[in-house]
Amino acid sequence: MEQGLSSIQVSSLQQQFGKNSISHHETFSAIKLFLKQFPTIINAILVLAGIFSLLINQPLDASFIFAIIVLDILLGFSQEYRAEKAIQKLKDLSQPQCLVIRDGNIIEILIENLVPGDVVILHEGERLPADGTIKSDSHLEIDESLLTGESLPVSKKQNDPAFRGTYVSKGKGKLFVTTIGNNTRIGQIAKTLISVKEEATPLQKQIVKLARIFTLGAIIISILIIPRGIYSKQSLFPLLLVVVSIAVAAIPESLPAVITIALSLGANKMAQKKAIVRKLTSIETIGAVNVILTDKTGTLTQNNMTVKEIYVPNEGLLHQLIHASIVGNTAHIVEKENQKKIIGDKTDGALLLWATSQKLTEKEQQESNQIIILDEFTFDPQNKVITTVASLHDKPYVIVRGAPETILSFSKITPKEKEKLIEIYQNFAIKGLRVIALAHKIEPKHTGLTRKELETNLTFLGFLALYDPPRPQAKQAVIDAQHAGIAVVMVTGDNPLTAKTIATEVGILDGEKTVLTGEEISKMSNSELQEAIKHVRVFARTTPEHKMMLVELFQSQNAIVGVTGDGINDALALKKADVGISMGRKGTDVAKEASDIVLSDDNFATLIAAVFEGRKIYTNIVNAITYLITGNLSELLVIFFASIFHMATPLLPTQILWINLVTDGLPALALANDKGGKYLLEKTPRKKEQPIITKNRFIFIVIAGIILAGIVVYAFSFIDDHFSLEKARTLAFGLVVILEMILAIIIRGKSLFSNVYFYLTIFITILLQLIITFVPFFQQIFHLSI
Repeated sequence: MEQGLSSIQVSSLQQQFGKNSISHHETFSAIKLFLKQFPTIINAILVLAGIFSLLINQPLDASFIFAIIVLDILLGFSQEYRAEKAIQKLKDLSQPQCLVIRDGNIIEILIENLVPGDVVILHEGERLPADGTIKSDSHLEIDESLLTGESLPVSKKQNDPAFRGTYVSKGKGKLFVTTIGNNTRIGQIAKTLISVKEEATPLQKQIVKLARIFTLGAIIISILIIPRGIYSKQSLFPLLLVVVSIAVAAIPESLPAVITIALSLGANKMAQKKAIVRKLTSIETIGAVNVILTDKTGTLTQNNMTVKEIYVPNEGLLHQLIHASIVGNTAHIVEKENQKKIIGDKTDGALLLWATSQKLTEKEQQESNQIIILDEFTFDPQNKVITTVASLHDKPYVIVRGAPETILSFSKITPKEKEKLIEIYQNFAIKGLRVIALAHKIEPKHTGLTRKELETNLTFLGFLALYDPPRPQAKQAVIDAQHAGIAVVMVTGDNPLTAKTIATEVGILDGEKTVLTGEEISKMSNSELQEAIKHVRVFARTTPEHKMMLVELFQSQNAIVGVTGDGINDALALKKADVGISMGRKGTDVAKEASDIVLSDDNFATLIAAVFEGRKIYTNIVNAITYLITGNLSELLVIFFASIFHMATPLLPTQILWINLVTDGLPALALANDKGGKYLLEKTPRKKEQPIITKNRFIFIVIAGIILAGIVVYAFSFIDDHFSLEKARTLAFGLVVILEMILAIIIRGKSLFSNVYFYLTIFITILLQLIITFVPFFQQIFHLSI
């Protein structure tokens, strides 16, 4: 085997050339983030309020307002910085890896650790990690559209140049690395595919729109109050004080920051549970998913395949079956901690482990070592076979392995023999075994023949039946999904009998559900398929085109569809889905880039956990929005009602600032990062068109806002009539804080001790309110009297 670089050479080259990473314009800058906090509507209003306080000879008020501006900027920066750091962690988690040959072994490393001189093993769907030359190829085609704009893939031969960022669209090969990092072609044009640029999510955009509506409402109310006040012969300064109070009360300044941090920290929690979010928009969507199209192998099963049973027509073919399992095998066995570990395709790995465990004679062992690969054809998704042309003793052999029905149709067997063999592999499949058939032929005239010509008149060698047990958590995850109103649909290229057995084991199928094959799908009309997807829960022997079609069919019925995928051919379905979920272990780079979420453990149970997190995050954000808007509305109505009834202003700008900064901010953050409960998976998914503020929530916000404002205004009026204005304002100020704490508890609506942090924020808020009410220094700032 090729030796590649030694560990000593790698260490020396890394010191010389550094990391294989590309410097690009940083998307996150702490200074830029800090400066971004200054030019906001609320800050502009506060500056005007501070200047106004100086003009009316209230320097203490002005000092407090300017202090609030600084504190608000620092808090906004702190929240957004935290959010950005969380997003950065997610990017670090999704760093790509590649296979290289070092010290005579094939190992997996981060692409940033590549050095010139490394030999990288390339497979379909993988991005090239550096610039270099093709060292060996097997019908290798590379998509270079990133660099050239040319949509058609380019055929690559020995010594042809290849470039970082392009990807293998067909075949396999080896890349000899010549250039890394900024010196690669893509590095020179300052582009990178590693970083993921996050944009504002639809939810964040709706929040900004909502904040603008509130601001506009405040301006309109202010415009109405000033002429009314002048007509009633009120002084200008008190009127301006009312206007400033309305503006400060109306604008939910902490809302965008609360949502941003909730989304980013939520994404971080999902990453801790092995679901890495590539696009924040998917957090909003995944909680609403009501159909999941899932793979079988490695997602519902453990992807830990072993050969459990074999069948050969006669014993004389056994050693040829062993050779056929080894030749063209893409997997590699590595000894690690006295255990054999498979690197590469798990199916090939199972065949390789079985073949190497068989006792071969010395002569047979020598023959295995003398086999030379002449040509290779990678997996054909239509026929589901892999074909290799090899030479032994100058005899060219064509070896084909893959789907039993395809291999039997390619083989020279009588109808009776075929019937018997079909019964044998179906019996294997009924047991839940994945059956791989193998066949070969001697073909002296292999040069110049097409793949189709090579795959005819084969000699059938036998069946290898692999067992890939369901994941222990899969059945419960399927049950949880079904209770949550999510239809789980298996879409697999495997045999329908194997698929049916596994689907029954994990609870996807029961006695009423049927299985459809790709062949049957192709024969059905659109209306028949529309009807079929209402009850069919397993689609077997499907192609990527079938998977894409199923996504579109479910979406045409207003379903919100999540799709799992791992191959280059899954990219279209992953992009088309409302949420594309790729596999972190067996997934190709192209599949990962087309997806919204990457499951680092390839586990279906992790996907359902991600659905729970998505629902929790969305519910928490809606609760935080409801709380903040209701609170701001009640404050706005307090000022408005008092003005309408010709009362003094119950709340001063400094008091409202305190309420918005502390009373609103702390509980809102606690609500936005609540723990959630199992009940979230017992609800049906929300509808696709459902707005953030539903009709029921809107009614709640309006009624609660009016009730809170009515209580405060009535209490203020009573104390003002019987005692003094300052005492009335003190009562109104404290009452708003207490009522908003009660409001937060009502909106949360869960058991008392399920979130200690939430109740801690309420305790701290009330404690701070008591301090500023009874400490003389703060009484002066807030104009309080007890």
